[in-house]
Amino acid sequence: MTNDVSGDAPGLDWLESQVHREIDIFRHTYQPWVPPAANMDGKPVLDVLIVGGGLYGMGLAWGLMRSKVTNILVVDQAPRGQEGIWMTYARMKTLRTAKQLTGIEFGIPSLSVQAYWEAKFGRTSWTALDRVPRLEWFGYLEWFRDTLDIPVRNDTEVLAIEGDADAVRVTVRRNGTTETLLTRRLIMATGLLGSGGPRVPQNLVRNIPADRWAHSSDVIDFARWRGADVGVLGAGASAFDNAITAIENGAANASLFCRRPELPWLSAKRGLENAGFMRHFASLPDPYRWQFIKTIVETPIPPPRHTVQRALAHTNFSLNLGSPWTTTRLNGDKAVVTTPNGEHRFDFLIFGTGFDMDIARRPEMAALAPHMLRWRDRFTPAEGEENEMLLEQPYLGSALEFQERNPGSCPVLGRVSMLGAAATLSIGPLFGGLNGLKFLLERMVEETCRNLILETLDTFQDNFRKALQAQKPPGALGSTD
Repeated sequence: MTNDVSGDAPGLDWLESQVHREIDIFRHTYQPWVPPAANMDGKPVLDVLIVGGGLYGMGLAWGLMRSKVTNILVVDQAPRGQEGIWMTYARMKTLRTAKQLTGIEFGIPSLSVQAYWEAKFGRTSWTALDRVPRLEWFGYLEWFRDTLDIPVRNDTEVLAIEGDADAVRVTVRRNGTTETLLTRRLIMATGLLGSGGPRVPQNLVRNIPADRWAHSSDVIDFARWRGADVGVLGAGASAFDNAITAIENGAANASLFCRRPELPWLSAKRGLENAGFMRHFASLPDPYRWQFIKTIVETPIPPPRHTVQRALAHTNFSLNLGSPWTTTRLNGDKAVVTTPNGEHRFDFLIFGTGFDMDIARRPEMAALAPHMLRWRDRFTPAEGEENEMLLEQPYLGSALEFQERNPGSCPVLGRVSMLGAAATLSIGPLFGGLNGLKFLLERMVEETCRNLILETLDTFQDNFRKALQAQKPPGALGSTD
């Protein structure tokens, strides 16, 4: 991995001009086409409101803009520079996926991360690069946002989602002021946290003070634990990343514990990461969707080999296999962890225990969750194939929109879509990485545009008829197009 500048780097100013040149080449003569909605309650109505200014939110916004849906807005509760996971709880040095993967460019080559890297550091540097460094990846996303002038409003927290068959009403708070945004379509691009929240074993934190433990998705002041002994529970990539980060910030020791006798090594998704499966998963019959996803979620995800090797390279890192945490307690100033192999004492505990997929946990979904159609309402797995967590997942439509359990009970649901882990059973294993990003965003743009034109079809027809009644301009010979 290298980000040294080589002599063949033309610079980001040059690349930005290339981006706009390519956009101009492919722009045709198409103009924004969605008929404007009439104001409601004296307020303007957006065509699409996207909640989440991370990778998925930025890619989706650009995809809509490319399709000439321009009356859009992205809101994110984080301040500028803290959107998504990259500067918060993503603690790996580099992305886990191959550097060649694309997904948010929508046909503009100069918007790719490769074009960005080569403009900033040179082609020689890109050739030598193994994986894209996480911090530079976020720099690329910020450049992407600024170059395309994507409309983003930071520091904006979504408090509630309501509405009716005509529009979605989204209550937000920004700088202490609460207001309501109106939109035809709402897309929740809120990632893992937006599908539920951190999974924390309550029996293991009940007796430990809150300042002595954290979930791997929390903001952690690692500098505070310089010289300390840190215990980490979990065998996934984030557990290893947190152990490594603790050591690199001066922890005396970091010990990782896994209940399994060996680390997972088989990736259940490996044979499924192809264009056919990812593009068309949502069209598969329910029994096939169920079988694929049930197998994936019940197969432990292996940590990347390079991450494990990086951890093992530290002499003050220890890997404890076959050692689940059974109880914890505080003894003096130490957190005492009991395992089948004995007790261990730590100054700080980190739980790399994943996330729940439970929409009902999200406070902004309180008015909607009771009315959502769930998979258990549409599908009964074969005996022995049950999975209660999956049965509680929302059964989503073609645009990942929620659907009503009882028709007419909450008509706004059909105007709210979700890009997040809880959509996996409906759309496929496209979240949590970059491999499926391209197919997911293309589908969302296509289906969102389809919904917008169908609901404004009468206006289109009226405008078409009016155009046919235009008066001939003086001296016109043939078409004026």
